Amino acid sequence: MQLLRLVCFALVAAALPLAGCEHSYAPYESRDHGRVLELGGKKVVVEIADKMATRRQGLMGRQSLPADHGMLFAYPSPRILGFWMRNTPLPLSIAFIEELPDGTGRIVNLHDMEPFVESPPYASDKPVRLALEMEQGWFARHGIKAGDTFPLPTWISELVPGEDSSG
Repeated sequence: MQLLRLVCFALVAAALPLAGCEHSYAPYESRDHGRVLELGGKKVVVEIADKMATRRQGLMGRQSLPADHGMLFAYPSPRILGFWMRNTPLPLSIAFIEELPDGTGRIVNLHDMEPFVESPPYASDKPVRLALEMEQGWFARHGIKAGDTFPLPTWISELVPGEDSSG
């Protein structure tokens, strides 16, 4: 019996470090990643945050992003979007994007977001359904600014998240 208790204790102790890995912040763990947008002639690989859980998690805890990678947040319908940087040590820039009838996207406004800032939120200037977070300064380095338009890939129209309480 004593041996059985020791074996059980050893198995539980060995499993504890692995259990912590379940909630790690390794990049691009969501079910939907590797989609590509093209902005200003530059291809960007995006992780899709179109469910309440992925939008709430966002890029929390991430220490870095691969070059030209970001997270595209998609909401069910246009609304004023507000973002914060709770538990986010990585400085980010965000572009709020409106979908135009001709299949293009237009950047409504951009913000550079500072790590860990929770209030006031970084917000869109008008109702939008899409927001793109990239490493801070990415948009400026590529000459992308408010008012710029770019073609939206057809897969964006397929992102129709269900309504939820995440706003």
